Amino acid sequence: MAVGVLAITMSIATALGVMGATLGTPVPVEKEDGQRTEISLAAWNGPARMQDTADGIVPSVPSNFPGAALAPVGAVAVFAPWLKKAGALCPEVTPAVMASLYSSKNGFKYGPGTEVSPEGGRGPGGFTTAAWTAYGKDGDGDGKMDIQGVADPVMTSGYRLCELVKQAQSWQQAGEVEGDTVELALAAYDVGPDAVRAARGVPQDQPAATFVSQVTSLQDSFALMLAPFNYNNLAAAVGGVVEAGLKFLGLPYVWGGGNVNGPSMGGFDCSGLTSYAIHAATGVTLPRTSETQWGVGVEIPLDQAQPGDLLFGNWQAGGPGHVAIYVGNGQMLHAPTFGDVVKVGPIFAGMKARRVI
Repeated sequence: MAVGVLAITMSIATALGVMGATLGTPVPVEKEDGQRTEISLAAWNGPARMQDTADGIVPSVPSNFPGAALAPVGAVAVFAPWLKKAGALCPEVTPAVMASLYSSKNGFKYGPGTEVSPEGGRGPGGFTTAAWTAYGKDGDGDGKMDIQGVADPVMTSGYRLCELVKQAQSWQQAGEVEGDTVELALAAYDVGPDAVRAARGVPQDQPAATFVSQVTSLQDSFALMLAPFNYNNLAAAVGGVVEAGLKFLGLPYVWGGGNVNGPSMGGFDCSGLTSYAIHAATGVTLPRTSETQWGVGVEIPLDQAQPGDLLFGNWQAGGPGHVAIYVGNGQMLHAPTFGDVVKVGPIFAGMKARRVI
């Protein structure tokens, strides 16, 4: 009887992974090179990847993410789909400009706990109540304008900055101001159009000059950081499978975690993440494991994969031991293994692609 109870207890611990194992329990680990090994939970020191602070939510990304040394700009991962969308509104305002602007404003902090600036600016975009009333937009189409969210402020900033670019171009054509068009627009965004026209350029005796310098100096770094999110078809990715998964960048890997309703036990495993993303975007319910998900849809050549297709690897006798979401540009979104987090990284050797939707 005692043996039976022990066997059941061990089965539950195996099924629940981290939640059911003691610190000394060896657990299987799937590494990115497709190999499996075992480690003791006592050997872990998995970093917390989501900080919920009094100053608002500051998500971060794994240290090997390009540009993560610019912390707290690791949070760009959460903002990436909207930075890309806002950065496509006009040619002068690129995603890198948008990312640099939001880094300079308040380091991508968002949510109800974000601090109010001395000027009364709120949320990640630093909008005052008057500015939000004048320019705020429902960027994600959910029927409300959330000054402390992500989508609405970013899209509002994109539209406003593009409007200011047009104004700056008209001032330049009339000989009223001198300087780079985007820098003039950024200065007007920060201190208002009248101040820029009065100074006949970027006001050098105001904080606007520092703000413009910060934004322009960060653009190259943010262009690199945004590279993994350069989808082949942004319009298809935004609001789709890729975006559904990107919302959980930085969430811990949990063996057996996640389902069509979202994360469980504090995180996702690889097939839990794909189950959620596919269902959230399309309503399609996949089987729960990587091996059974391989049986859905049709296999396609890896070089024909599009964002939202599934990638399979770590091949074993029973099928693939790992599944990921292709995001384009040779990158995949996945929940790799114990001690790691949901992240974007390069696809690895031996992977095969499957179109399930």
